[in-house]
Amino acid sequence: MYNQVRHSFTGKQFINGQRRKLNTITPLIQTGATSRNDLQPSPIDPGWIMEGNPVARALTLALAEDGNFSCGLWDCTAGKFKYIFYTEEIVHILEGEVIVREDGAEHTLRAGDTALFPKGLTAYWTVPAYVKKFAVHRTVPKSLPEKIWARIKKLIKTILGIHSK
Repeated sequence: MYNQVRHSFTGKQFINGQRRKLNTITPLIQTGATSRNDLQPSPIDPGWIMEGNPVARALTLALAEDGNFSCGLWDCTAGKFKYIFYTEEIVHILEGEVIVREDGAEHTLRAGDTALFPKGLTAYWTVPAYVKKFAVHRTVPKSLPEKIWARIKKLIKTILGIHSK
């Protein structure tokens, strides 16, 4: 009965504009557990490490089909490092503690705490011993004018012989 409720009465479902038959549907809900410990190495950029030898690991728990929305786990051992957020990120600290410094403020996050880090933020993390977080990432795709402007800039640099790193 559940499958009949989540699909249309015609026996078809539309996913991304494509019609699918009920008997070929795969589950749409992705699930995961924050208690998992099978995280994989996710090294911090060596140029960002300021003190110690922090070892980071991560595991993606779910990923939207377009790749712009995901969630996962991340943990890290003691150390101090810079981190630049390339996506918007919401975190929920599961274990341990981290002190996060940004221009003009310092935030201590412990188990149970949440925080939102905007895309483009450069923050400085101090992990006293260990921290494990659940994170939700959102990438905002560039608008058409932003994409066009980026291509124009790249073309101008190519014409002028300017090379960026």
